[in-house]
Amino acid sequence: MRQAATIERLYLDFDGFFASVMQQAMPHLRGKPVGVIPFDTSAAHTTVVIACSKEAKAAGCGNVMRVPDAKALCPELILVTQRPDLFRRAHNALLNEIACEIPVETVKSIDELSCILDKTTIAQPEALAQRIKDRIRRNIGEQITCSIGFAANRLLAKIACKVDKPNGVTIW
Repeated sequence: MRQAATIERLYLDFDGFFASVMQQAMPHLRGKPVGVIPFDTSAAHTTVVIACSKEAKAAGCGNVMRVPDAKALCPELILVTQRPDLFRRAHNALLNEIACEIPVETVKSIDELSCILDKTTIAQPEALAQRIKDRIRRNIGEQITCSIGFAANRLLAKIACKVDKPNGVTIW
């Protein structure tokens, strides 16, 4: 097996994707603890929070947490019903913005992707990460942030990506 002598991969993970997309689309949710649930809010007491905003996470809430438990930790949690159509549109718009800076090699999920670095991007990974973040902020919105990891292979880049969440850049 070939051993990489330098970083070769970028891994990008959007921070609190579903909740941040909802905050970007609905300005009244910005800066507030938001929990995205799969069903109408009338059934909230029997379901789980599938994603939460950074404000909700700061209050102790987590993804895939029962709504009563999340509300006990954060009584001001605002529950919103998922919007798959909105998430798909945001995903496609974000992929287009990233592809303007670097070709997307693999889409791993709606909120994660991987890219192969070339000689230029290997030499200046921080500059690439900043260009991607600036482009997203400028063309999509400030609510949607991402964490980026760089490493010799995709797995290590994914792990590096998780090191400095949210909105971090890690080079291994």
